[in-house]
Formats: sequence, structure tokens, C-alpha cells
Amino acid sequence: MDQLPQADAATIDRSSLKLSNQPGDKGESVPFDALKGRKVGDMGFTHGDLLFLSYKQSQANPNSHPTTSASSSTAPHPSQPDPSHPHTHTDPPLPNTIPLPDLSHVIEPEVDLYWQKQDGKIHRKRDTNFCRHGEKGMCDYCMPLEPYDAKYQAENQIKHLSFNAYLRKLMVNRPAATSSSSANTHLPPLNQISLSVQTPCPTGGHAPFPAGICSTCQPSALTLNSQSYRMVDHVEFASPQIIDNIISAWRRTGTQRFAFLMGRYDKYEIVPMGTKVVVEAVWEPRQEGELDGLTVETPWEDQDRVGEIAAWCEKGLGVVGMIYTDLTPSPDDITKLLYKRHAQSYTASSLEMLMSAAYQRSHPLPTKASPTGHFSSRFVTCCLTGTEEGGIDVIAWQATEQAEEMVRAGIVEATVDPGVVRVRNAEDGEYIPEVFYSFKNEYNLQVKMPAKPTFPVEYLFVNVTNGFPVDPKPLFLANDFAPENRPGLQDQSLELVISQLSKIVRDSDADVGDVQTWPERIKKEVGKWLSDWHLVAFLCMQGLFSLEEQKLLCRAATQHAHRSDSAALAHLLASGGWGTLCALAESSGPSRANGQANGGGRSAQTPTPQFGEMGIDSPPRGSGSGGGGDAIAGGGGGAKVCPHCTYENEAGAQDCDICGLPL
Repeated sequence: MDQLPQADAATIDRSSLKLSNQPGDKGESVPFDALKGRKVGDMGFTHGDLLFLSYKQSQANPNSHPTTSASSSTAPHPSQPDPSHPHTHTDPPLPNTIPLPDLSHVIEPEVDLYWQKQDGKIHRKRDTNFCRHGEKGMCDYCMPLEPYDAKYQAENQIKHLSFNAYLRKLMVNRPAATSSSSANTHLPPLNQISLSVQTPCPTGGHAPFPAGICSTCQPSALTLNSQSYRMVDHVEFASPQIIDNIISAWRRTGTQRFAFLMGRYDKYEIVPMGTKVVVEAVWEPRQEGELDGLTVETPWEDQDRVGEIAAWCEKGLGVVGMIYTDLTPSPDDITKLLYKRHAQSYTASSLEMLMSAAYQRSHPLPTKASPTGHFSSRFVTCCLTGTEEGGIDVIAWQATEQAEEMVRAGIVEATVDPGVVRVRNAEDGEYIPEVFYSFKNEYNLQVKMPAKPTFPVEYLFVNVTNGFPVDPKPLFLANDFAPENRPGLQDQSLELVISQLSKIVRDSDADVGDVQTWPERIKKEVGKWLSDWHLVAFLCMQGLFSLEEQKLLCRAATQHAHRSDSAALAHLLASGGWGTLCALAESSGPSRANGQANGGGRSAQTPTPQFGEMGIDSPPRGSGSGGGGDAIAGGGGGAKVCPHCTYENEAGAQDCDICGLPL
């Protein structure tokens, strides 16, 4: 009793203590009360036998289902796995109870909550050929179908069930709950695949892996099959300009580009209980493009900040996928592209599929249908590639759940041949389970083949359709501001913001620095100009606006989509941050410079109050010549303008006096 854990000793039913030479209920157990006055040899034990102590809890946890008995070996507690083997992942040991998971903290997406409240039935009209009843009647030919009906799938060429239809199928196929199995309805229906060794072994009969392994703690063999469901059924791009903006960078440089998709999830009623990704914008991380590939910053620096700004613009808006180009001009006709991805070659290479699986693991889907609170992912991958006619098309896909687990366990790797995936050979201290793949041969018989050393990449692939809406209603109305992280091609700067704002206001007789003089037409144009994802993200990261003003800026950029935010633009134009921006535009614009030449306005050496609060001096009034950003870039008296903070340094300066970055 002294060797028992202190946490268990207080709740043990001492009358249930038994001793056995086999774990669990396999061996012959002897109660402790029957051991009094007996010798070890009389009980059938010999020197060197491993004895197992079993007992029951005196008070059962109301939130758990106790097992018949819990075994505790007299051997020392197993040690933790060896960290020198990073590819072998281990699972925690099985406890002596099976607690019901507490999933109350899981916040599910709104689209899943919507489908949970719907019956999901596929409604059919009255069949004039077979129905023999009136308009208000119903029969087998016109009654609603379940969302997972196989015949409906085949007739409408639906290859994959939607995720919510798949959940509905799992729930219906469960055995009916009885008095002894009433908890069956409360258990999550999804079971995640595990290719990890359980350490320590639940039986406790051997040393932990890699010193020992048995059929109980080792993972089962994996058979690869085509996944019957998909997490996302469709990818919808809110505006064609999203795609055109990415392609334009490739056209100007000839190198490939990469971007993360910023969007939200919505219902997709073309597929029963379907879900679609609505892409509203993209974010380009730091990258180095090449003719046949690219290098991307991972993890990207501003990921958390970008996600926060996106959530301010729209509830549920965030990173939903990634998109990149794979475009190669045809050597015979440079106006057309090579057709590289097709049925005779590959749709997605093994390297791309493993990358998709890795990104999906970093963006799990929160759901109460899984005991862990998350399951697979809705992160999608899109590729811009050449078509058979030489044009450009989008291909979208996801990696399967099996692919995600194989990447997590580190048992697969990419090959030179893009159409196959290689199963790694186990190194010292590693365990890689057997992997098979199943297919139908030429005789239409289902056969199973070993996946070592390689298997086709199609087993990790789930196709996702894509397109544009018939009636576009994008969240962001403009796309004129320069995208981020395009140095030398399209640079983001505060002078570019000032140039575009001044150009809008100069179309009227209003004063740039006085918002009260702006006519309603100009305010509407400014609101449309602000409805640009790249501009909103840039302004929020510049420090001109406070935290509350940043949220107001995001609401003003999307007020056309939310009736409750109809006054957001007026509040933004009256904020202090916007006054600072207008002061910058007023002091740098050519219209103000012309006013100084005529003797009107503020003295050139007197800083405006907004500049005084920022701790910097106003730029020289007479430096403007030309329009907008050229007025600042040109400077005055040979001054060098910092491309990072727009501060005007002396002509011979090498580094900026304000931010310290090279000029």
C-alpha cells in the first residue's frame, strides 16, 4: 500500500485489492484477505514473477466512466520518451478512467452552428411519372433524402460528402442508446487517427519505447483510401481583382508569388450541408521569388497582428488558406503558358501536399464533435497555373486527415518525382507503422499494396472547386493601394497614402487639412478609397491611430456591408488620428505650397499642432512640386526622404535620423 500513488490511496476500496501474475483480468487473481497466513510458494508464485495489483475506486467520479479495474505494477514507473528521437511522437498513457471530455470551452464556427440547427434534408419535387398522389401528398419518390444519400451523390456527381453531412451520417449510424449505453449519445462521433507509440504502455508489462514495444502500445497499420468527405466544398473569390493583383506581380518580375488568403466561412447550399470559403483579400508575407519556385518566411512576422486587424473588419475574417503561382511561359509562344498539371502528370506535387498538410495542422478546426476539441482543418491551398489553352486557371485542394497525421508523425517525405510520396525508413529509436494503399485492379477487384517505399500522391489529395460569385458583393471595394512586401516593385509608404488622399480632395475646392470643408461627394470617395485591405492594414501598423481609432478605421472600411456601422466614417474623419494624417497631407501637398507662394497660410517654419504632438517638425512648405507623392519624394534643397518613415534627412546622410534605417 505504501507504493501506491498518494492520489489513489485515499479513494481505494481496500476490500477490492487483489494480486495477480497477469495484467488486468487475464490472470488468476487472489484477494488480499486470502493471503493471510500463506507463503509465496503456496500461491503459485516463483522468484522473478512480476506481480500486478488491481483495485477499484471507492467513489466513482460522476463525470467519468470507471473501468472494471485498474492495474498497477510493482515495477518502477516508466520514464519519459527519449527526446533525441524527434520523429517518434508518443501519446500520454491511458488513465484508469475514461472521462467525458469537457468541450464547453470550444467555440465552433458559425457555419457549423447553422447546419446543426437545420435538418439538412434534400427536398425533392413531386415526380410526375411515378407519384400518384396530390400536391400535398408524399411518397417514396418525392420524400426528402438524407444529406448523405449515396444515390443523390452519384446522380449529381458529388464525389465527397460535406463535413456536416458526414457528421450527420456518423450520428445516424450509431447504435440506439439503451439504459446501459446512454452515454453513447454524449460521446463525440469523430475519432482521430494516431500513428504514435503510446508511452508508457497501458499494460505496464514492459519498459517504455524504444526499450520495449507490444501490440497494445504500437500504432496499427495504416491503409490509405480516398477520403469520403471534405472539410471545405468550394472556394469563392469575392473579386477577380484578388487574382489579377497576384498575377500582375508575376508579369512584372517573371518570378513566382505567394500569399495567404484572408476570408471567412459561409454556407454552400449547392452541396447538402456544404461549406465554402469566401476569400476577401490576400496578405503577401516576406518572400524571395524565383523562376521555378520561391522562399517564404515561415512563420511570418505579422501573423498575429494581421489576424487581429482582419477580425476588426469582419467577424470571422482571418487566414483561411494560401495561394501561389506556378506559371511558366511557353518557349514556343511567350504569350501562352505551359500546361504542366494534368491527369497524365500531377495536380499537386508530393512536396506541395506535405506543405498543405503542415499548414492544415497549424490551423485546426474547432469542433465539439471530436474528443480533443478540434479535428482536421479548413485551410485550403490554391495554385495559379497554366491551362491546356495556354491561359491561367486556379486549382484548389486540401490534404486528407491521413496526410496530416503522417506529417505529424514524420513518416513521409517528398521525392524527386512529384507524383509519388516516400515512406521513410525507421532510424534507431523510431517506429514507423506499416502503410498500405488500396485500389481496384483491372478486374475491378479491391487490392491492397504496401506503400513502401513509395505510393501515389493522389491518396493525400482532396479536390475543392473554386470560382467567382454571380452577384459580387466584396467586403473591400478598392484594390489600388500597393500590396505589402513588394520592395522595389510596389513600395508601401506614408507618402503614397498622402498622395492618393490629396488627389481625391484636390478634385474639389476643399482644404485637405480641414475635413469640415469637404463636400459629401468627397467624403464618399474617401470612404471608398479607404475600403482597401492593404491600405487599412498599412495604416493600422503605422502608429498614427490609437487602438480604438484602428478599430474605427476597419469599421469605416467595411461600413457598406454593415448597416450598424453607417456612421463609422463620420466618426473616423473627426478622430485625432485622421487629423494627424490630414496635417501630413496639408503640409506636404502642392496646393499648400502654392498657398505659401501667394503669402497665405501658416509660416513655413511653424509646425502644426499635430506634428508637435508627434515630436517632429513640419516638412518644408515650398518643397512640393508636381503631384502627390512626387512632391515628397522630390524633397527640397536636395534632401533625402526616408522610404521607411518619410522623414527628410540632409542631402549627405546615409542613414535616417529618425528610424536609423538606411536611405
